[in-house]
This record gives sequence, C-alpha cells and structure tokens, in this order.
Amino acid sequence: MFGPSHRLLKTFSLAGLAVLFYFFARLEFLLWNWSLFQNKPALDILWSFFVGLRFDISAALSVVAPLLLVAFLPWPRRWQGVWESFTWITFAILQVPFMTLNLVDTEFINFVGRRFTSDSFFILGEIQGKMWNFASSYWQLFVINTVLLILLVLAGRKIVKAPWGQVVWASKDGKTARLWAAHGFLCFVALAISVVGIRGGLQGKPISFVNANIFTAPLLNNLILNSTFTVIKSYGAETLKKETFFTDKEEMLQNLNGSLSGSLLDGKRPAKPQNIMIIVLESFGQEYVGPVEGGKSYTPFLDELMQKSLVFQNSYANGRRSIEGIGAVMAGIPALMNEPFISSHFTANYFVGLGTVLGQKGYSTSFFHGGHNGTMYFDSFMQSAGVEKYFGSTEYGNSADDDGVWGIWDEPFLQWMLTQLDTLPQPFMTSVFTLSSHQPFKVPEQYTEMFPEGPLPILKTIAYSDFALRKFFAEAEKKPWYKDTLFIVTADHTGMHYRKEYENDMGSYRIPLFLFHPSFPLPNVDKTTLAQQVDVMPTVLDFLGISQTDKIFLGSSLFIPGDKVVVNFIDGRYILFAKDYFLRWTSGGGEPQMFSILDRDGTSEVIDQPARKKELVNKLKAHIQYFTEGMWDNKLYYPSK
Repeated sequence: MFGPSHRLLKTFSLAGLAVLFYFFARLEFLLWNWSLFQNKPALDILWSFFVGLRFDISAALSVVAPLLLVAFLPWPRRWQGVWESFTWITFAILQVPFMTLNLVDTEFINFVGRRFTSDSFFILGEIQGKMWNFASSYWQLFVINTVLLILLVLAGRKIVKAPWGQVVWASKDGKTARLWAAHGFLCFVALAISVVGIRGGLQGKPISFVNANIFTAPLLNNLILNSTFTVIKSYGAETLKKETFFTDKEEMLQNLNGSLSGSLLDGKRPAKPQNIMIIVLESFGQEYVGPVEGGKSYTPFLDELMQKSLVFQNSYANGRRSIEGIGAVMAGIPALMNEPFISSHFTANYFVGLGTVLGQKGYSTSFFHGGHNGTMYFDSFMQSAGVEKYFGSTEYGNSADDDGVWGIWDEPFLQWMLTQLDTLPQPFMTSVFTLSSHQPFKVPEQYTEMFPEGPLPILKTIAYSDFALRKFFAEAEKKPWYKDTLFIVTADHTGMHYRKEYENDMGSYRIPLFLFHPSFPLPNVDKTTLAQQVDVMPTVLDFLGISQTDKIFLGSSLFIPGDKVVVNFIDGRYILFAKDYFLRWTSGGGEPQMFSILDRDGTSEVIDQPARKKELVNKLKAHIQYFTEGMWDNKLYYPSK
C-alpha cells in the first residue's frame, strides 16, 4: 500500500474506533439507567442503537476531521514517526474530553433530562470541589469509565503505530506518479465520505437534534444521540432567533394568557396585610406526589396538606433545570431558549422580579437555599430580582449539617429558616428552594433505615424532604405570622420517571402546584385550568391586590379563569399544552402537529379540528414572538390592560 494512502486509512480507522466507543457509551447509558428503560419495547431500544449510528458517524468524523486534513498532506517518509506520534496524541487530546462528556451523561441525564450541550457548561462551576464526592458516590461508574478512556487512547495508539502489511513510498517501475494520482483520488473519496458522514446523509439539511425525535419517550430519543454531537451542534448556534408572526402587537397580546382579566378575588381579598411564602421543591415531579394506584405514598405530609389546599391538577414547569425554574417562579420568565435566562447575556435586560415589586410596597423580601453560596448564580439573580436578603449555606454557618455535596440537609435548614423569619419585619415575602432530593440521593445517616427505598433512588430523598416539610409546618403553625400567610408550593422541574404515563413530553414537565392558606378561604377556582411556574408572580400580586403599570403577558394569575396554554421549548422544539390538545412544532420545520391531551404519547395526530388548531397555533406563535422580541429588543413588558 502507498504510504500516504496508508496514513489516510489509519485516520479513518480512528474514526471507526470512535464509533465503536460510542456504541459502548450508549450501552453503558442503557444499562446504568436500566430501571428507566426496562419497560420500553426491546425493538425500540434496538432501533435507537441503529438510528444512533448515524449520529455517531457524524460526531466521529467531525472530531477526526482535522487529522484527515493532516493525512491529506504529502508528508515525506522520514517524517512517518513524527506523523504517528502527532496523530495519536492529537486524537487523544481531541477525543478524551468529548468521550468523557458521553460517559458523564450516563448519570447527568438524570439531572436535566437531556444530553449535554454547549449551554450546559455552566454546570462545571457547580461541581467545583465536589468531584471527589461524585467519584465516591458513583465509584463503579468512575472506574468503568476510566478504564474505557484508557482503552480508547491505547487502541488509538495501536492503530496508528501498528504495521499494516507492506507499505511502499515509491514505485520500483517508475510509476510513482500513478500512486500519487490514486492517492489524490482516494483523498477526494475520503473528503466526500467525510462530508456526507458529518452531514448525516445526502438530505437537504444536515442532521440536528430534531432528527433524533423519532419516539414519543424523550429518554429513547436521548439514547439515540451522543453528547459529542449535541455539544458540537449547539456550540456557536444561534441562541435565540427573533421571530415575527404578527405585525399587530395588540393581536399578539390577545393570544397570550396575560391578556385575560376578571379575577375571582375581586372584592374578596383579605383586609389584613398578608405574608407570602413560596416553597420550591427540588426535582419533585408530579408522579412522586401521592399514592400510586392506591399503594404507598412517598409524600404523606404533602398529601395531607393538599387536601386542605387549592390544587391545580394540570400544572407544568417552564424548564428542565433548577436555574430555569427559579427564574420562572421569581421573575415570570420561562425557559424558551437553549441557555438559561439567569446565565445568559439577556440577564442584563430590564426585568422586574417579585422582590422588586413587593419591596416597593413595604414588604421585607428574602430567599433561602441550603446550597453553597453562588450555586446556579441564585444569589446574584436574587439581587437583580429585588430580593433583599439571601440565606445560603454560608449564612447557615454549620458545616456539620452539610450533605458533603450540595449543601445543608433540608430538615435542619428549614428549621433554621424559621428562626431567621422571626427576625424579619412583616409583611414579608420569602421563598425557599429545597435541596436534598438531588443526586447522589442521600439522606442523613440517622434516617437511612427510616425512609423506604423505591423503584428510583430519588424516592427515598423525596420521602425525607416530605418529612422535613412536616416538621417545618409543625413549627410554623406556632408562629404569629402563620395564619396570615399564603403558601405556594411547587417544584423547580421534574426528575426521573418510573410511571409509564409520565414517560412522554407532557410527563417531563408535570409538577405539583398548589396554594394553601391557614385562615383565608381561597375562591372556588377551576382546578383543571392549566397552571405553570410563570403564573406564581402574577398570582401573588393578584392575591395582594397589587397592580403593575407594565407586566409580562406570558403568565396569568391563577385566580383569573380562561383558555390558558403552557409553552415549553427543548432542543429546537416547541411544545404547547392546552386543556384539550397539545401541539409539537419545530420552527421552520413544517406545520405544527396537534394531538389530544389524552393521547399522552402523541401517536394519533388530530386533523379534524382545524379551527381549534388555528387558535392554538396562533397562541404558540404569539408566545414565541413575544419572548424572542422581548429578549432581543429588551421589551418583555407591556402596559397592563
């Protein structure tokens, strides 16, 4: 074989090695999370591996592309050793970081429900100083992945340095020019194959995230993808495209929840000043709350509290990450772009947080989170949202109650929160974001035998957080401010699924949301109306009778009835939920699809309700235009009606 062509084939073999690695990474992803996959059809899992090959080839060739270009060069024979060392070392430098992300995603998928993308790198700041804790908590995974990476590097070196038969560098019969001509043709073929492989085929547009959405279960779609592909595709991509569907701004606003009016509280609000307490529960998906089919409940206290509360049966998160959920609850800003608002450059835009509005009305405002200060930029964001005081693990000041990974256990932190509230003037608005129901799903040592193991590791910590809330409310009841406080309880996002009816787009956003007041009878609201995190802020202001000159029209008070919708966005795809139907749409990718809300998996498109579809499509497009224009034009607020 001609020497330069020999190098080219070896470089292609490195791409093949990377594809093989993706197979093992996908297999590890499947087996490590088998509890989530065990009820999936075997044929769907096999098909995921087959379809995933297309994405693996694209990722492998994308990373190896620089080495292919180097292999095209006519390196002299005496530089063969230099080429070999350069190639396998560069291969290791390029591949190891990407392969590490693929292996990390085996567990990271349980944090955010999606593959790692370029906008996920902020999480690296969250795990500083916690690597040893993660390694010890998932030591089996750490050992397996370390071995896989070592084998990858050694196999790459073996491929590059091992002799492959007889290699010639010049023709003995004087036909060296023909060898170079053949090599030139081989380079052309290699280039063509690489371009087609990176594009994912000969179709009009290169493959993207959307091409992996072939199943109704998001988990299977994530099994198809690999993290190298998702990082490369998301890096440098337009973070938010400004969309225009309505030239008449009034028509756009009329299609948004915020245009509804007529609160059921009008003329019935409490005469006495009221306190507000917003409780955001870490990873509390709706499926974790209450008994399953009459069986055991992991949340006995919340079940009791909900019996005395105004519970919204169709409530949704506005994102899949904590950093997105807190922004939605405290500022009414949903996660309708890839990057979280709190960590994006748009956070410099003008926005009015709940703390700002209530502070102007004489409220003392505070936010409690047992995490280490600086986590998810919460402390900085709360300042921007007008919250006066931030209480984190630093203010708590007792490392003996630290869980060793994220911060202070829920039980002691919630009790300490009560002592701090005693020092704050009334009326107050406070919010607490719990912590303990988070990877690596540990409970305090004294409670290891107290809480039941469940189908998922998180359920034990859900039971612990519920226990901590029971003790919190037992003490809060003794406080003089308790009877004059509206409690709003919700979650930041969902967690892993263990109930089949939640293994779909809808289940990926369903969270609890309910209102409890110890002494004031809340109005008889339609409990089936849609509710979402961005409704919390307008609900609080409505309850307190505070009007805003300007407001965000994406949310609406839960005391205002109407035909409401919830819009979510993930990996370039919009999902709209209404009371009767839901839509799926990739902007610029054809017509939105409409399905019955009872068809959770979205298997039968509804085509015989054109009027309703047009109505919902207009609502969806209005949300998209309002949000994208609001971000780019720094105009999220419009005059209240």
